[in-house]
Amino acid sequence: MGLDTIRNLDLYKKVPSDLTERTASGALISVGCVILTVYLMFAELVLYANGSLHTSIFVSYLNQEDDIDVRLNVSIVDKECEDLHVNLRHLHGHQENIPVHKVQVADDCNINGMIKIKKTPGILMIVPHHGKNWTGREYKIVPKNHEKPIITPRGFVPPANYTPPEGYKVVEVLKNAKMNHAIHELEFGPELPHTHRWEEVLPVDGAPFRPLAGVRRDLPINLSHDYHIRMVPTTFIDQNRRRTDTYQYSYAYQHFMLATRVGIAPPSILFRYDISPMEIRYQYDRKPMYHLLTMMCAIVGGVVTVAGVIDKFLFGAHQLIKQKILLGKQG
Repeated sequence: MGLDTIRNLDLYKKVPSDLTERTASGALISVGCVILTVYLMFAELVLYANGSLHTSIFVSYLNQEDDIDVRLNVSIVDKECEDLHVNLRHLHGHQENIPVHKVQVADDCNINGMIKIKKTPGILMIVPHHGKNWTGREYKIVPKNHEKPIITPRGFVPPANYTPPEGYKVVEVLKNAKMNHAIHELEFGPELPHTHRWEEVLPVDGAPFRPLAGVRRDLPINLSHDYHIRMVPTTFIDQNRRRTDTYQYSYAYQHFMLATRVGIAPPSILFRYDISPMEIRYQYDRKPMYHLLTMMCAIVGGVVTVAGVIDKFLFGAHQLIKQKILLGKQG
């Protein structure tokens, strides 16, 4: 096989330099072509380095041996810290007292600390002792079936032979029995990764992970606060394969009065929690190197091809106009 035969395989035939022509429009297109190519290649390189976000939802398989860290910070209004304590009731009824930090701030008691809970349904409770703020009694006429309204005249004291209306009963309750409060923090699991990458995809202030932050409840006496919390396991995996397993949650709220045989029970704050069987995963994936090389070649080839078409069109139009002008002068 001779050299001429090899030359015949050349797909990129060359045009002698003396047969080419340089134009101003071609120069402008060439400069624009270079600028556009560099910009697109840089953008593609940045996308490759950062990766792309994928969100998926699937059935979660929790490791039941690991506990969940709960960060709690609540202020109880107009209560002494010595009159309050925190309990944790597990799924099967086992109840334990939880040690937390208590700080008396003026008339309010701030309760804060890290609490560990099992990955099973349970109730986190802030309940009162019978301290000085719970002394004093009064009487109320309450329905037996909890469906009728409470009817109690102001300053009512039943005489010895008093008979309540049909379907009602008289109970003795505590005065000034309120559990008004402000929730500063209630989060489950590790803190969110504080990087600008996750801030791009998460709502402002990570709202799904701390929806109770800033909530304040003020209710009449003897009413308990009941929060029903549904936690959703959430996993973050960044482009460096660093993994953070945490929990976001939603909640529903109600209040109620608990009447017992001996009277109305002192109010409390209940956080009933459960874990969703579904897990949400946010993951950044970096595409393979061959994808980057393919996109670089596509950018260069595409820009050069389009620029060549535009240049040929402008050059042809310019030549056509010159010919018409020349024919017009000759005519």
